[in-house]
Amino acid sequence: MKKFLLSLCMLLALAACKDENKTTEQVSAKPVIKIGVIDALSGKYAENGQNVQQVIEFARQNFENSGIDFKFIFEDYGYETKRAAIVTNKLINADKVDALISWSSMAGNVVSPIADKAKLIHFAICNDDNVAKGKYNFTHFTPSQPLAEKLVKQIEDKQGKKVALFAVYQPALQKHTDAVEKLLQAKGIETERFNFNMDNLDFDLMLEKAKQHNFDAWFLCALPPSLDIFLKTYFQKNIDIPLFAIDSLLFAQDKDLVEGMSFVTTPDGNKELLEKLTATNGSTNYFSVGYAYDVANLLMKAYTDLYKTTKRIPSSDEVADYLLQLKGYKGAVGELIMDENGVIMSPAVVKQMKNGKPITVEE
Repeated sequence: MKKFLLSLCMLLALAACKDENKTTEQVSAKPVIKIGVIDALSGKYAENGQNVQQVIEFARQNFENSGIDFKFIFEDYGYETKRAAIVTNKLINADKVDALISWSSMAGNVVSPIADKAKLIHFAICNDDNVAKGKYNFTHFTPSQPLAEKLVKQIEDKQGKKVALFAVYQPALQKHTDAVEKLLQAKGIETERFNFNMDNLDFDLMLEKAKQHNFDAWFLCALPPSLDIFLKTYFQKNIDIPLFAIDSLLFAQDKDLVEGMSFVTTPDGNKELLEKLTATNGSTNYFSVGYAYDVANLLMKAYTDLYKTTKRIPSSDEVADYLLQLKGYKGAVGELIMDENGVIMSPAVVKQMKNGKPITVEE
């Protein structure tokens, strides 16, 4: 009987030790925050998407000693609407992510209602204000208004009084064109708009019609493949009307066509970030990388600061409230201010194509 009791006591003691060790391990282990990223890692914008992935990793390294284990789960949507919906639901339902990041207005418009319904923080790298609708959605990219203001100033400097607006049917680019058109008309400048589909491959009639209307300036807001056909037709016809653009020239396949041309666009990011990216993978395609770096940093800062205060993983509501208080944050693309709608206001710049690369000439 004594042997039995002794054995029982030893077993209970061992069990207690195991429970104690387990409790100690649980207490000492870092809490994990999983952030899903809906990114274009394949297709025509693969290089942009892969660079976004790389700078998000740079940002993650900034928080290795934060007390939280941040895990980013990347899903490729190939710049396709249907795939964006599929991978978003996979990240939420299978991976059980705590927050989401999306790249482009196409993905952002898909992810936004899904994230809001799931009550998950969603930070979109895009400039479509519609994506920021709902308590849990935020956007970071230079909005249409500052881009349009810089563009219209360029046209005014050339004393343009009548402007043709060429715009592809794409939410963000239509929004840019809306802003440009409104500003021009407010200044008494006459406008006429020519909209076209993304896959439009024939601009002969459209450009001939525009030529006959004696415009002082043309404005272009487009993406491939129609962008390249438009530019090719414009130069083949030896049109001498000044061509102004927002972003579009960045995506021209034939950079020789747009050599020396200026355009309004978004800042790339600080010098250190860009040099680090190029040193890592050799890419000099910096479009949107500063914004992606900022978004990842802001999300991790929000979770880290709230965790230090509350000693627990914060809720989506707490993170949303934290982000809405953002003022004067020194980001990679400049000083950032969050407005009441969840949209970060950031600047626009003027770049010029030099030796096939966009170089900032005016901030």
